[in-house]
Order: sequence, then structure tokens, then C-alpha cells
Amino acid sequence: MIVAAGLRSLRDRCGDDELGDYRWERRPLLVFAPTLSDPRLAETLSRTEASRCDFASRDVMLGQVLATGSSALDGQPVDAEQSKRLRTQFEVDAAAFTVVLIGKDGGEKLRVTGVPDLQHIYAVIDGIPLRGNESRANPRRC
Repeated sequence: MIVAAGLRSLRDRCGDDELGDYRWERRPLLVFAPTLSDPRLAETLSRTEASRCDFASRDVMLGQVLATGSSALDGQPVDAEQSKRLRTQFEVDAAAFTVVLIGKDGGEKLRVTGVPDLQHIYAVIDGIPLRGNESRANPRRC
């Protein structure tokens, strides 16, 4: 279920920008889940792995933010305090499963409260003007 496609920037949400290193370089797709054993997380990770080329061609970076357990951003471990700050920053309850797409500009582009349809996420990304420029400049295809 799609909840919102807000356009507030990360800095508007929180003074600390936990994802600042990715701005203008990558599009974070943050998957918030209560635990690693959440079946919605497992399904989302399976879908993203099966679609790795589409992810890479759109400069998408996967973030796994868990309320309990080991979180990671782009495969790099994230400590519990940073996970908590990300949950606060994006207003995601510890018991919730939520997927948030962040644009290269730092703005929230899409929020989903269930297992995401990756084709819809790719359509959102492909509709961003910056993405059109990227496609013309570097027409990588899977």
C-alpha cells in the first residue's frame, strides 16, 4: 500500500542528515522492519536481489533498518543508535514495516507500508527529471 509521496527533504525532517553521504550519488531505498525474521523483509530482499541490475542502473542503494538486530546501509553495518535516528528521522515506528524511497536530492519520493512493487518504484524513479538526464547521458541497460 502506498502511503505518501512526500517531497520534504531529509534536512527538513531532521537536523542530522544520516544519508548525506549518498546525496547526488545514490537513491536510498530504506526498508524499515521490526526484526530480520520479518517475512515482509525477506520478500523485499528477495525481490531486490532478483532485480539487482535494475537497482544498479538506477543508482539505488538498499538500506535495511531494523528495530532489533543488525541494520545496514548499502551493505555496511549501522549501529543501533543510527538505526534509531533513521526511524525517528522518517517517523517509522519500531513495530512498523515501511519502505521509503529517497531521491538523489534528499527528498522523499515514495513511502510504502507493505512489500513494495519494484516495478512501481522503478517507474517513480524513471519519472524523475534527473533520471531522464542520467538515462540519456549513460544509457545502461540490463
